[in-house]
Amino acid sequence: MNTFKALILMVLWTTILGSGLYFVGAHKNYQDILWASGIGLTLLITHIVNMVIYFKVAGDKPYKWF
Repeated sequence: MNTFKALILMVLWTTILGSGLYFVGAHKNYQDILWASGIGLTLLITHIVNMVIYFKVAGDKPYKWF
């Protein structure tokens, strides 16, 4: 159950960041080197925060199917 809670929080966090990138116009300016660097850094931070969320909520035990 903790895995599902973690996944929901991760989806929520990623959706918020993705929406933020969309609203600031990242999809229009991705070919500019400064925008590309900022977008890349934002996506990297998003991934790191997703990992932190998962391990804080679900723990360090792997997901058990059965």
